[in-house]
Amino acid sequence: MPTFSLERLDPNPGLGPLALGSGELLAPGAVRVSLMAHYQRAPLTILNGSEEFSLVLSRTTGLVSLAVGVLPWLELQAQLPGVIHQSGADVSTVLSISSPSRSGLGAPRLAARLGLLGTSAPEAFHLALDLDVRLPVGGSGALARDQGVRGQGRIMMGKRWGPVAPALELGVLLRRAVSTDSGVDSLNGVGNELRAGVGLTVGYALRAEVSAIGAYSWRQQRTSGELLGGLRYAPARPWEFFAMGGAGVGAEPGSPRFRVLAGMALLFDKPPPPPPEDIVYELVQGLPRAPAEPQLEPEPTPPEPAPPEPTPAPPEAPPEPETDTDGDGVVDVLDACVHEQGTREFGGCPESSGPLVSLTRERLVLHGQVFFEVGATTLPGRSRVLDQVARVLLEHPEVERVVIEGHTDAEGSSDSNQRLSLARAEAVRDYLLRKGVPAHRLEARGLGARKPASSNGTQAGRGENRRAELLLILGEPAPARSIPAPPPP
Repeated sequence: MPTFSLERLDPNPGLGPLALGSGELLAPGAVRVSLMAHYQRAPLTILNGSEEFSLVLSRTTGLVSLAVGVLPWLELQAQLPGVIHQSGADVSTVLSISSPSRSGLGAPRLAARLGLLGTSAPEAFHLALDLDVRLPVGGSGALARDQGVRGQGRIMMGKRWGPVAPALELGVLLRRAVSTDSGVDSLNGVGNELRAGVGLTVGYALRAEVSAIGAYSWRQQRTSGELLGGLRYAPARPWEFFAMGGAGVGAEPGSPRFRVLAGMALLFDKPPPPPPEDIVYELVQGLPRAPAEPQLEPEPTPPEPAPPEPTPAPPEAPPEPETDTDGDGVVDVLDACVHEQGTREFGGCPESSGPLVSLTRERLVLHGQVFFEVGATTLPGRSRVLDQVARVLLEHPEVERVVIEGHTDAEGSSDSNQRLSLARAEAVRDYLLRKGVPAHRLEARGLGARKPASSNGTQAGRGENRRAELLLILGEPAPARSIPAPPPP
């Protein structure tokens, strides 16, 4: 039996579809570990005249994979396969070919994935170059390794549009050609190949996936291909479970009638850096009170004679009324619409506008949030909440600083979510700048997925988590009332 690797499927150890890469890389410091069990039916069938023999009828393998994000543009990978059990027809007396070993260790795979485009945000177009080698070690009789070093280079690309993420892969496989003296043409010329694959993933925590992969061996002018489909489910980080199956076509050794695989993966993201300690997690702080006038001690006076009969004191002058510019009965300090008549129930604004912002003597409260589409960093259009925030800020100069916090859902890596949330906060800041709010009063911060407003397990909850919130501070923040940022979970 000649020595060559029968396996034609190269599972993806990193981000993207299971059967091919999408060009997206793990964030620096992130680690993904996966375990997979794999069954193939009739991956090696040979012809002798009109007779057909399944030299390998049943084959069960296992695979341990590791992927590590090293730099924003570099991901390193390692895989260790093994044949757990395989069996087939004994053709030693007919074709003088010995049966392969029933089990054995496969050739280790080492790879580097280089990001060329799209490493800064999950919604970007991703393009990467993947280079890998398989070392000529392992069980030579189990059809789990090649005679020499095997190399492969692939270009991967992909992009996400909401829940839909297509992927494309093109590559070339280089390995030493196999030749035998058995006269069996299907085993002669196994060697270099051109490879291609396309895939489509739909969903978030629960994802459906379909992939088609093909290869062309130019020495033997043979083609092969497979169509695979499966499901992936990530109930909560770091866990993910997956299963896939499909059928193969073609005469190239290693193309099974069908294959099924299942396994699990763990994704450990590097925790994002904690926010600055001076973030105040209050909507506002109270207006500073005017300092009380100092009390002067009276000078000693000589004793006086008994006072005459007390006379009634004159009545105190009534306090000066507070300013009400628009005359709606809500004083300016409590009026969210200083120059427009409204009602007390709507914070001094007209009933038609709705209480988007309300004022008290101690707090300024926002009754709305700014939401974003999946992966988007631009506002969907005009925002009534931000329009009224800009109006209130321009009418109330005592609001000296506005901290704009951008938030994301839990999809994507922590590094990408951090950049995405900051871009969303800056989009809100730019909106308020265009409305005339001075730049020195606005500060944008990105918090990623660390402060969800709802559960990331549902589509509605993820939609609520893709938002921007505004922390409005009246006056300078007092150290005694500052609440430091909570530690990341």
